[in-house]
Amino acid sequence: MGGRVDAARVADRVFLETTRRFAPPLLAQEDVRIALGLAQVAPGKPIADLGCGYGRHLKALKEQGHAHAIGIDRSPLLLSEALAQAPGARLVQADLRDLPLHAGCLAAAFCFYSSMFLGSDQDALQSLREASRVLHRRGALVLTTDNPLRLAASPRSRFEEDVPGLGRVVEESEFDGSVDRVTKTLVTPRGEHLSATFSIRYYAPPALAELAATAGLLLRRAELTRDSPQLVAHLEKVP
Repeated sequence: MGGRVDAARVADRVFLETTRRFAPPLLAQEDVRIALGLAQVAPGKPIADLGCGYGRHLKALKEQGHAHAIGIDRSPLLLSEALAQAPGARLVQADLRDLPLHAGCLAAAFCFYSSMFLGSDQDALQSLREASRVLHRRGALVLTTDNPLRLAASPRSRFEEDVPGLGRVVEESEFDGSVDRVTKTLVTPRGEHLSATFSIRYYAPPALAELAATAGLLLRRAELTRDSPQLVAHLEKVP
């Protein structure tokens, strides 16, 4: 048990330190702008960021009129960072497969960059079922992931860079058509060697539509070409 906890803490730290250096605030702002345009949810309505991480999208939601969004994540480290990023947001530590929210309490929910899809197909289905449960009738769920078609075109990649103040970052990934296994390694200026592997599951629109339907959600829109940087999917709770 202790080993799993330690591994999760290392993974959270590696994710935090690398992502906030390489994911600019403007990207989160654009993610949120697109997601809100699809969800069509008015300011003041109850919404949640599922897998909110360190709060970059919660901050963008606040800047775009949604000051009291709920941020849900399993990681105490990431939630502590989100508290600083998005004052006023309600932060909840929880697993996306078992949301501590009442049925039908949300007008919309958002999941940016595959937080729902870090486990098995069954895990993904259960996360979608929970999202469906907590949404209002016809409530929107907007998912953002990397583009699986683009990943399939270049299934192996390697990135290495010395980042001032952070250390040496190495990222290696291999995509098998369904799951992208990404290993991130960070060697800090103090000589710490931190490494974590993330297994991220991807669904092209037909497979996502089928999975969502099983969870009580209808895929309303998902535009995808090989050159698209992302897959953005708009799902709706079936009345």
